[in-house]
Amino acid sequence: MIVPMKKVLLLALESDSRNALEELRNAGVMQINNAEQSSNDTLLIVENRSKAERVLAELEKFDADADPASKLTGTQVLEKAQSALEKRTAAESEAEKIRRRMVRLEPWGDFKLKTLEELKSQGVFVTLCEGDDEKFAAAQALENICCREISSEGHVHYFVLMGTVQADPEKFPGIVLAEDDDPELLRKKFAELSTAVEESNSELAELARSKEVLKKAIAALGNSLEFQQAVDALTAAGSVVYLTGFVPEPELEVLRSAAKKNGWGLVITDPDENENVPVLLKENKFTRLIKPLFDFLGVLPGYREMDVAGGVLIFFTIFYAMIIGDAGYGALCLILALIAKVKFRSKEALRLPINMLILLSTATVIWGALAGSWFGIPGIPGIKWLTDPATKDGNIQFFCFLLAFGQLALGRVWRAIHEGGLRSYVRHIGWALIVLGNFVLTLKIIVWQGAFPVWMYWVYGIGLLMVMVADVNWKDPADCFQFPFNVIGSFTDVLSYIRLFAVGMAGGCIASSFNNMGLDIFKASVWFIPLGILAILCGHLLNIALAFMSVLVHGVRLNTLEFSNHTGLSWSGQKFKPFKNNNMEE
Repeated sequence: MIVPMKKVLLLALESDSRNALEELRNAGVMQINNAEQSSNDTLLIVENRSKAERVLAELEKFDADADPASKLTGTQVLEKAQSALEKRTAAESEAEKIRRRMVRLEPWGDFKLKTLEELKSQGVFVTLCEGDDEKFAAAQALENICCREISSEGHVHYFVLMGTVQADPEKFPGIVLAEDDDPELLRKKFAELSTAVEESNSELAELARSKEVLKKAIAALGNSLEFQQAVDALTAAGSVVYLTGFVPEPELEVLRSAAKKNGWGLVITDPDENENVPVLLKENKFTRLIKPLFDFLGVLPGYREMDVAGGVLIFFTIFYAMIIGDAGYGALCLILALIAKVKFRSKEALRLPINMLILLSTATVIWGALAGSWFGIPGIPGIKWLTDPATKDGNIQFFCFLLAFGQLALGRVWRAIHEGGLRSYVRHIGWALIVLGNFVLTLKIIVWQGAFPVWMYWVYGIGLLMVMVADVNWKDPADCFQFPFNVIGSFTDVLSYIRLFAVGMAGGCIASSFNNMGLDIFKASVWFIPLGILAILCGHLLNIALAFMSVLVHGVRLNTLEFSNHTGLSWSGQKFKPFKNNNMEE
């Protein structure tokens, strides 16, 4: 459920403002509304934390064991790492410039710039040129000038002109050499810069052993930032300062106790209708299992919306099992999940994702076993309802549409209960009846074709009448115009659930095809058996990867689009983040 929130105005003496914020942070129950503009102190902390995070990202690239005996502080690690990174960046930049110059001069081989200058001072002109076949032929025909080809690439020739007279610079311009364009000196400089880069990397690798210290410093900066933002949120009114925020209703006594102890004033009210209220979900052991999916998607119901975690978990589990569809795949995932549960039992952050994977994998094993699907191997028994070739496709399609009716009708009933009021009940039950009519219509069009039952027309008629009375605003032309499209949309919502059948069937066909491919390779020669096994393994791995992608595309969509449309969810909620002490070391 979504925990009710209260809007709080907190007042304290200006002379005691910082102490008040410290005590408020210790209470840890109030989310403070941030100031519209950040102070210079806040911006400085943000900048310092960004620098530290960039440095940490660079240190994370080095696989270095932690140094428990490190005496460096976070500030020292940051300063030393920044210095090393700046040196490395400068060296890499200069080395790249030199490398490009070396590549440019490479076609003319090795030469000494000093020698060319000495020859020029003695009246011997040496010009490094490049050109096509025609230009090279013209250079060879020059009188009193010696032309020597050094190298060529296709029709491009790199040659040298030498003589006591200089070739026409317009016809043979030659390349422009800088003062230090000497191949040998460039190679030496490049080697020095490469050494400098290696030295910087060595220094960074050593500093990476102290990256845990830097992580603590970043966490401390986060604490400092949060506190400074709270300082910015304080508004002065004479000798009094105040701030506003939100507190979960069950935690009000904690805040009242702190206010009584510290002499604060509190004004507690209900949030305004249009106010952006943070969301705190109260979860039980069952609904918590879907939390990893919501966190991954970054979605949260709005404060005035419903907490549908339980419904999403039930239907998403079924969707997952049907899309993966293979008991063998489910068993592999279940084994991996159980191994991970044992190996990472001390990792609290992984506990929920692993438990969720265990639930989903178990459901997949059950569905696959009922359907007789094990790694795409034909002939494995299951229940007749899901394995009889004559009826199984129709039965699975029926089950898909039954899920559609169950989930979408549940969303409408759930929404009616949440909104309350006679008009809301009439409106949403009317839509639920339309969904029921759509369910029967899809069955008669796609699954078991035949005449439409008479009662379906009555269901449609009553549902449409209820919706027209309680939902359509007949004074609004746009609403009247949109109404027929909403009815059509409710039908396509039901029809959309056929994707569960289609994707599951496609996965089974892919698994079977790779098995047949492997068998064909086996039959070709006994020497090809390893190749056939490899083809089967790679095929199944690819199929598993595609199945997981399908879960994200189709299983998630049915919950966050079709179901959400009928429950009125916008998933626009912002997570409740109380101002509290994280107990991180400075």
